[in-house]
Amino acid sequence: MALQKTLSLLLLSLMTLLGLGLVEPSYGQPMYQRFLRQHVESRGPGGTKLYCNTMMQTRGMTTPTCKQFNTFIHENIGTISNICNATNIQCKNGMMNCHAGVVRVTDCKDTGSSPSPKCSYQATASTRRIVIACQGNPLVPVHLDS
Repeated sequence: MALQKTLSLLLLSLMTLLGLGLVEPSYGQPMYQRFLRQHVESRGPGGTKLYCNTMMQTRGMTTPTCKQFNTFIHENIGTISNICNATNIQCKNGMMNCHAGVVRVTDCKDTGSSPSPKCSYQATASTRRIVIACQGNPLVPVHLDS
């Protein structure tokens, strides 16, 4: 009986800390780091073939195979994370943890003309609507949905 009370108290304490945001769930961190590596590049305007070829290779998306398509977002992480505060919308997988915003991007598409790791990409720069999935407390972007 005492063990059950202790476990209940520990569970209640953990839930309280999670609710207050004093303990951050760890499941979002690796996904957040991956999102940063694959999609965030706030320093440059991008938009060129050289940009895509260089970024895709330096960010590790050309091995073991060439990633077919990737979007780099040209905003700071604060601006991108702020999208997580927008109204929830349905993600492609049916979950309701997606949010939309308009940002500057470079889309990199594999041309198929060069094998890994020297993949060749075409670039398209634009300002467009993106949809991101967010998780954690506080909410952070973990997946580019479109």
